[in-house]
Amino acid sequence: MSDRLLSLVVDSRSPADRAPTGTAFRELDRVRTLAEVIGEDGERVPAGSSGTIVAVWGAGAAFDVEFTRPVEALAAIAPEALVLVERAGA
Repeated sequence: MSDRLLSLVVDSRSPADRAPTGTAFRELDRVRTLAEVIGEDGERVPAGSSGTIVAVWGAGAAFDVEFTRPVEALAAIAPEALVLVERAGA
């Protein structure tokens, strides 16, 4: 048996309040890509595609963005490759 301990931390704050200080984007913000990106499964998401941020990584160093059009994909994207379309909860 492993000596590792798994801890689960649940953040009960609303998604709009979860963005680390200093990040330009938050969970559930709508964003648009400035360049083509490659999804987790190799899908090509064209520049100009809009998606929803579903996770913030490394205090805003990258964001998981979910796309449904023109292709269904999930991609980790650097903030410089995104532009805000609509703030979550706005």
